Amino acid sequence: MEVAAVLTIFGVGLAVGLVSGLVGIGGGVLIVPFLYFFYDRPELFGVVVAPELTVVMAHATSLFVIVPTSVRGAFAFHKARLVEWRAVWPIGLASILAAAVGVRLAVALPPELLKLAFGVLLILSGLRLVRRRRGSAGGEPRRKLRLSLPVTLLVGSAMGLFSALMGVGGGIIGIPLLISVVGLEIRQVAATSIGIITITATAGALAYMAAGSGVPGAPPWSIGYVHVAAGVVMFAGSVLSVRWGALLNQRLQPRALAVLFAAFFLILGIELVATNASALLAGR
Repeated sequence: MEVAAVLTIFGVGLAVGLVSGLVGIGGGVLIVPFLYFFYDRPELFGVVVAPELTVVMAHATSLFVIVPTSVRGAFAFHKARLVEWRAVWPIGLASILAAAVGVRLAVALPPELLKLAFGVLLILSGLRLVRRRRGSAGGEPRRKLRLSLPVTLLVGSAMGLFSALMGVGGGIIGIPLLISVVGLEIRQVAATSIGIITITATAGALAYMAAGSGVPGAPPWSIGYVHVAAGVVMFAGSVLSVRWGALLNQRLQPRALAVLFAAFFLILGIELVATNASALLAGR
């Protein structure tokens, strides 16, 4: 890769690490849109990817970056005693098979449809979080955790399928479920979510590597659908900043966290929906 490409990816990695530690969503909401842009512009960055592979490689490479970033974030949250491990292990293990299914769907679906779905879910998640925090201002009572087999299968399968399909950690859909279904407090949610994401993203990244084995059109230094070269550079940036985000998380109020979640979801979601809805309509 050219120097400009390496520096750009490294800078995005710094932002990804900060977001991952701060809001517990694995950073995928920044990685995926950036990689869409990156792979669609070989004239700027010198990285050539077959057009039919750009979206799948963006999702796969995103998960590859999320794995080590989430491990570091989970460790920082664990030291702060914010991770609810009783929820992490059963939900994370339940997400593994669903992640493999999500990879198969991502490879089969039209790229524009994947981008559109990504945007819609971002918007819905952002709106839901804003409404929830408005309705519970002033704090919420501590609730008993619900971790029955049906609950863990539901939450784990939803996070695993969504994570692999969209190329994000799964926190976008998992955070509302961890609050409303499992019963976690808002301050525990970011920490516990990033613990689950570590397992979910690992399963998804490995599945993308296996599913894309031998596929032509991938750039050099790729394993299957994962662009390892870009992923390593982005991780190098993210690993430096994820702890800053985790420390900042402990100083913010729950309301501020909810607003940050919603802002990321809404801004990126609206952009993706507008762009890809137009592309799908034009293709008819």
